[in-house]
Amino acid sequence: MRNIARIVLIAACAFFGAAVLPSAAQALPGQYVTTFAGAPGRTSACLYNPSACPSPIVIPAGSHLVACKVLGPTVVLGGTSNRWWLQLNPSSGRVYISAVYVDNWHQVENSVPNC
Repeated sequence: MRNIARIVLIAACAFFGAAVLPSAAQALPGQYVTTFAGAPGRTSACLYNPSACPSPIVIPAGSHLVACKVLGPTVVLGGTSNRWWLQLNPSSGRVYISAVYVDNWHQVENSVPNC
């Protein structure tokens, strides 16, 4: 009888624990985007004045969690230009990267909130 009670208790904990605990995706608000190349990142102080910061932070290509977007200086890369700058997850120190480096930007643009 005790074994059955333990099994029921374990099953109940597993069920209710899964219902209460958020998944990793729910715990971190934002939108994931993928950059196709290393993107020069800027802090908020350098967003409109890049000469104020001598060397940009290079954000490696890959998947990044974006908190929000803000209009900023136009960046031209190849034949593409973009004025949107994306604030990476605040745990990264509020670094902004240009949306010109994001794959399929036009598909994810509306899902990224304004700052």
